[in-house]
Amino acid sequence: AVFEASYAARLRPLLQLDSSRAFWDTNGELFASNLFFAGSAGFGARLLRLALRGCGALDAVVRGMRRGQAPDPRGWGMRIFTLCLSQMWLWRLLAPLGGVPTSQIDLLRRTPSVWISRVCEVFCSRMWRADNYFYYAYAVGRWDPHCCPRYLRPEHYEALRSSAHRVALHHGPLASAAASRDDFTVASLLDSMDWMGDEQIAEQLAALLPHMAPAGRLFWRSFGVAVHSPVLAQLRPTLVPEQDRVGWYLSQWVARAHPPDAPSVADPAEPSGFRRFLCVGSGYAPSNTLVDDAAVCLQLARHALRTSKDVAAFYREQGPRYDGFREALLPGRERLMRFGLPWQRRPAAWLSVGCGTARDLEYVLGHVRECGTRLWLLDLSPELLAVAQQRVDRLGLAHQVTLLVGDVNDETLPGLPPRGSLDLVSCSYCLSMIPRWRTALSAMVRALRVGGQLALVDFTCRSDAPNHWSQKLNQWWFANDGVFLSREHTAALQQHGALRTLWFHESERRVVYTPLHATTYLYVGLKVSDVEFDWS
Repeated sequence: AVFEASYAARLRPLLQLDSSRAFWDTNGELFASNLFFAGSAGFGARLLRLALRGCGALDAVVRGMRRGQAPDPRGWGMRIFTLCLSQMWLWRLLAPLGGVPTSQIDLLRRTPSVWISRVCEVFCSRMWRADNYFYYAYAVGRWDPHCCPRYLRPEHYEALRSSAHRVALHHGPLASAAASRDDFTVASLLDSMDWMGDEQIAEQLAALLPHMAPAGRLFWRSFGVAVHSPVLAQLRPTLVPEQDRVGWYLSQWVARAHPPDAPSVADPAEPSGFRRFLCVGSGYAPSNTLVDDAAVCLQLARHALRTSKDVAAFYREQGPRYDGFREALLPGRERLMRFGLPWQRRPAAWLSVGCGTARDLEYVLGHVRECGTRLWLLDLSPELLAVAQQRVDRLGLAHQVTLLVGDVNDETLPGLPPRGSLDLVSCSYCLSMIPRWRTALSAMVRALRVGGQLALVDFTCRSDAPNHWSQKLNQWWFANDGVFLSREHTAALQQHGALRTLWFHESERRVVYTPLHATTYLYVGLKVSDVEFDWS
């Protein structure tokens, strides 16, 4: 009734957009009925209320919310309710009704127990607190003077009205809102980053960061327990230990828009350089025929039967079929190359260890060109480096790239850049094939300058089930081809005294032509000191 009495005469003239006037002209009943039960989240709340009313519990819930008194968790009703909440399949089914997209639920795939524990805490404790107006409104159907946002309390009304002119509403994407001024001190992104892929996140940051104040900060929250995107990880965020009153989000993060150690760039309109994540590759997409893949599989079988594993001969036999077969076999390389490397910092010197045919270079052709990055390609196989040389010449990067035949463990190899001078060292699906992998990892870390970054993608055993029979089977299968899956690799990376983990991610994918599902990891680490790792 209040809305109907005020809308036409007082509120409608204040709406600046035709689309806004058209919306409220036809949707005024949202206020007339109940705004809390509008939209997908409101629909989910309606369903919950119907279920509670059907079992005769709704009135008890409303009384408990008004009193701030939680029910006894030992009661049968709460036990059954908690049991239902612990079913992850049920959340996947019902989450869209609450406005939670599938991409956000997917962040819980590795940590369902953490999520279930949090949800049970919310429904058994947090939501019953006397000042938790978020859940109170859904249960009771309205806000009351004793339980509502502070800005709606009578004692704060005058302060709210006197400050109303400081609020500017914007209808449109974040990029256009950010361009309205250049001195934002806080950008609250809430959980919108969970809904986006790496490229979309890069687009948002590229548009926002140039308009942040020098001491500006970004805030976001997430369903994931860790930073889910390598682009966000390049902001080097800090975990916020406190939880908000809603409690659904498993982590909250704060990051400086302009870290003090960020390099200066010539373009003052873009101090962050995040637009470089939007550079494009060459578009190269290799593919093999079934006959080509069969030939590679035959070579894999021969290699598996050899008592002495000759890695150089193994790759020499595959030659031109190498890229096509591995396109589906080795996932994660494009994501790491495009979004895990520090392109916003314009890396000047990059060493690619075990580069093979330099396939990774195709993913970041535009990045390397724009940054003017000097690149060293290192591999044991002259045959694969011959293909890499052809690729470098075809891409027009001969003036930026040096190819080296040799072992990463040979730090005296002629042509290698000086120790401690590199901005970036990468290694794609190679560490698991190096017998002396500890020595190799130490050499890679020593090659970096303090402040440089180490980036790896490789096979491993699942961190949450390393001893499961499926992981033992994977270890046996891959070992036949000289690939040794071990949790020691990732443990060494994450515990290395000279490295600080910026981003770590595990995922599974089916191995082509087999029923196996292999686990891969992507790792990005920052060198923070010259401390040597104690392998003892």
